Amino acid sequence: MNSTKKAYIAAAVAILFAAGLIFWQVKARRPGPVELTPEEMSLIAEDQPAQMRARLASDEAARKDFAQDVRRLLAVAEEARAHGVDRKPDIKRQVEFQKASILAQFYFEQAGDKGNDIPDKDVEEFFKEPINQQRFDQIISDAKSKDPQLAKQEIPKEQLEMLKQRLGRIYIAERKAREQGLDKKPAVRVQTVLQEARVLAQEYARDSLQEKMKATDAEVDAYLASHPELDTDKKKREQAEEVLKRLRAGEDFAKLAKEFSTDTSKDKGGDLGWFGHGEMVPEFEKAAYALKPGEVSDIVQSKFGFHIIKLDEKKTETKDGKTEEKLHARHILIGDSNPNPFAPPQSPRDKAKAAVEQDKAKKVLDDIVAHSHVKVPDSYAVKMPEPEQNPQGLPPGFSPQPAPEESAPAKPKTGQSGSKPQSKQR
Repeated sequence: MNSTKKAYIAAAVAILFAAGLIFWQVKARRPGPVELTPEEMSLIAEDQPAQMRARLASDEAARKDFAQDVRRLLAVAEEARAHGVDRKPDIKRQVEFQKASILAQFYFEQAGDKGNDIPDKDVEEFFKEPINQQRFDQIISDAKSKDPQLAKQEIPKEQLEMLKQRLGRIYIAERKAREQGLDKKPAVRVQTVLQEARVLAQEYARDSLQEKMKATDAEVDAYLASHPELDTDKKKREQAEEVLKRLRAGEDFAKLAKEFSTDTSKDKGGDLGWFGHGEMVPEFEKAAYALKPGEVSDIVQSKFGFHIIKLDEKKTETKDGKTEEKLHARHILIGDSNPNPFAPPQSPRDKAKAAVEQDKAKKVLDDIVAHSHVKVPDSYAVKMPEPEQNPQGLPPGFSPQPAPEESAPAKPKTGQSGSKPQSKQR
């Protein structure tokens, strides 16, 4: 597909329906239960990113897991229909828009460079039809109803016009696709079935399933009791106490920091540089400000783990007429090594909660699948992608739980590093 047209569709869909509980972007609706054939599963699998497709082509277990993901998605959508989710006016409109996007995508892919033949004047003529202008206004209204931040602000006229041009081209391309019979293609039909399922399942998961999958305090307590290996605080405190004994016995702070600290400051002997009030987590700050230069603290616990703090220097600065005392300190942190230094640390309770909720989600979904009429084959063929291919496929997996945005972790503010105990840690 022409890259410009891909951008039009991607931008329009992202603006309107960016957030969700289910991160499938599978792409009509048929009466009765959905029954996918092996050939249709092949079409779905071969629309995945190259790396996922290669795995599906070579791994039978991966194909079965993928089929189970599809089965869960369709089963939740079936239950959503049984509860009338598909009859909600805003859901109907969203399904219609997604179907239009699918057909537009196929039209642009088939037309190639000829897909550029939708001039601005055609879009202007399209929206002169009252029903089309009403569709656009309703889409904007629906988007605002789902995004409180968007609802609070007035969309600039230039941005609205740009969005109208993008959506107009989608709808015009949809019309041309139907004229060419593209809506009858098997690949279009299966993508439409799955896209509608995604919309319905997303809505139903948000309204009806999310609460069932939340972990209660009692469930987390029980999980921790049965998985004592998760509670690593005891071992970490014991290690911190041993390090503190060695410091009290006269061993070098910087040397022990390099040997035992789990913070990235270990390479600098635990040196945190200068900092003032509000730059560290409260427990750390309180202990550090209570020290005199040269003193070493007792063990201080924070959400990052167990700290041993040594105060090197104090100074007073005046800025904007205000006097502030600043500290130059170093620390040894005995905590978990975090593979993502910009993500918040997970406590044993956080880990237990995530495990409980994952298990509850699986049980809820498996129960829905067991009572559904959906049929998805486990056995189907997947062609290995060509090395140069990088198709815009479908994110694998189906998860009704909220998940982090699919983006790189935010860059830390200047001066932040690793698990440094800053109050604004990301």
